[in-house]
Amino acid sequence: MHRFYQIAIDGPCGVGKSTIANNIAKKLNFTYINTGAMYRCYALNLLNNNIDINDTNAILKTIKKSNIELNDNKYFLNGIDVTKDISNANISILSSKIATISEVRKICVSLQQKIAQGINCVMEGRDIGSIVLPNATLKVYLDANIDLRAKRRWLQMNKNESFDSVKEKIIERDNKDKNREISPLVRLPEAFYIYDHGQSINEISNLIIEKFKEIINE
Repeated sequence: MHRFYQIAIDGPCGVGKSTIANNIAKKLNFTYINTGAMYRCYALNLLNNNIDINDTNAILKTIKKSNIELNDNKYFLNGIDVTKDISNANISILSSKIATISEVRKICVSLQQKIAQGINCVMEGRDIGSIVLPNATLKVYLDANIDLRAKRRWLQMNKNESFDSVKEKIIERDNKDKNREISPLVRLPEAFYIYDHGQSINEISNLIIEKFKEIINE
């Protein structure tokens, strides 16, 4: 029976999970899955439909009608490419809020597990190793200095918002992700920990690939 390999990458906002996971997937010829994009797509749909963030029933009703597709690293919401739209910092904050709703997480986790079933994949998010892929071949936790993370996100947004504002939102996001009751962001003891001091994408990617090959060749 062919064995499928899964690399689960967790870490806080702005640490470079998406870029690194995508790079690793390309190097290994695995499927790249960005789980955070699903939550951001849902958040964007709620915003577009003026849904009250405190109305759980309305949120779930809208989300259940949402159609999310990932194709060639692009994210489609109800048939529309929203890849650029979901990178907005406000969408990130909103997605963190709806991620605290257990029913929303169940929908997302079920979809993520279904996508990862029977394929070699690199999946990144905030609860991948702990909840979505608890039996992943390799679990990784990426970390970095808050200023480095804020700068990356600020540049990613083409400086459309002040650096201090972006930094404040990341700190707020960290607090919500780490302290929420449902599937909080945690550094698992078995996870391969990497602290980014400014290394290149390839340097970090190669460290993870080396660790992965070490595990499968044991």
